[in-house]
Order: sequence, then C-alpha cells, then structure tokens
Amino acid sequence: MTRTPYDPTRLIRFLLHHAANGVAAGWTVLLLLIWADVGGLGSLLWGSDQRELATAIMAGAFGVTFGLVGIVYGVLVVLPNSD
Repeated sequence: MTRTPYDPTRLIRFLLHHAANGVAAGWTVLLLLIWADVGGLGSLLWGSDQRELATAIMAGAFGVTFGLVGIVYGVLVVLPNSD
C-alpha cells in the first residue's frame, strides 16, 4: 500500500467547491423568492428607491448562509463517504 503525498491545497479546493455550490444555490433560491413574489418580496423590492442595495444585502446574506450550509454538507456527508 503506497501513501499519496500530502497536498495542502486539497482541503481548500474541497471547501471552496462546496462553498461555491452553496452560494449558487442560495442566489438561485433568492432569485426564485423575488420572482415568485413570495410574501410580497418582489413587489417590495421593485417599489423601493434602494432596490440595488437591498438586493445586494440579501444576496450577501443568502450567499453566506447557503455557502456555509454547502461546506457543512461537504464535511459531514461527502467527506466521510469518499475513498
């Protein structure tokens, strides 16, 4: 049995991959919430003078939240099942 050399960038790439997937999922959910006007969110945004700022703040919040969920999923589900 031969051991593979330690690659310090492997974990970073793994985490960035899952974080990017989570951010993409979060932005998709936000887009669907705005488009479907769930709870009047789309109407509230389009009627606001600061719609770009509000959208950017929500995109940041959704991106961070779903990005962390993606990392947790990768560490708790994918990593233990990998060879």
